[in-house]
Amino acid sequence: MIRKVVPLNDWYQKLKRNRLNYYFDKLTFLDIFMLWAIVVMGFGFIYYFFSSSYSYLYSTLQHSPVTRFFDYIYFSFITATTTGFGDIIPLGNFKVVAVFQVIFGLLLLAVVTSKLVSIKQDIILSEVYEISFYEKINRLRSSLLLFRQTISRLLPRIEEKTITKRELHDLYIYIAPLVDTLHEIEQIVEKPDEDVVFTKVVDPVNTELIFSSIIHSFEKLHELIVALNHTKQEWRHDITLGMIHKVIQSNKVLFEKVMGVDIIPQQKMNDLNSQNEKIMAQIAESLMHSYGASRAKIR
Repeated sequence: MIRKVVPLNDWYQKLKRNRLNYYFDKLTFLDIFMLWAIVVMGFGFIYYFFSSSYSYLYSTLQHSPVTRFFDYIYFSFITATTTGFGDIIPLGNFKVVAVFQVIFGLLLLAVVTSKLVSIKQDIILSEVYEISFYEKINRLRSSLLLFRQTISRLLPRIEEKTITKRELHDLYIYIAPLVDTLHEIEQIVEKPDEDVVFTKVVDPVNTELIFSSIIHSFEKLHELIVALNHTKQEWRHDITLGMIHKVIQSNKVLFEKVMGVDIIPQQKMNDLNSQNEKIMAQIAESLMHSYGASRAKIR
């Protein structure tokens, strides 16, 4: 017997195409409550317009069939909420209608209750998400600061030529964390997906601080390359140069993305972009100088 296996990705796509849950989640509590009230009113109209000698509402207080429209609506509401005071009772086919209304009313009340619980959960999860989001921003800024501090500790040893050959060979280890940090920053400045429930766009102040910190980090990277070139030490290994080119490419992609999302005011963004282009040009020039010095040394 051959069993047909449905790929998990296909199953997910089919589930994603089911928009019923999506639209239900978009409904607010007020929307659901209004739907419930409209349904209850609808049953009240049914009782009123389809009342006959065989199916009607009977008032136990007045000992006569109900005739006022308000009483029909009143009975519909107490039936939907399963209050059942007993002052008005259904007779004939209205007994069946009342049973269906009770069932339907209880289902809608359950939906209203679940929506209230969902709203409370969303508030709590939103607060937790916001806290973790700003913790991530602070962690990224700390990572950039740590990178600059690490390079600052290396610079005196490079200038004094007390750094070992092994450390020079492994310079990429100090640059690699910058690649990961830039990649994470790239994720938080992207435009949020509308289908994702919990999304938050980083505010202009934090964005400006992060990108200013990025520029300072690349200034420190430039100082490192200049110091290495000045001391004429052998540091130009493929893995180190490859890591430098990787952070340069990440920087380019990152600034292109932030220019497209309009988080920072245009004038300030132009200033940051100008500073970034300046330092990137200096880094490129220093790298070209290092290549030239390397060729001259080989000759």
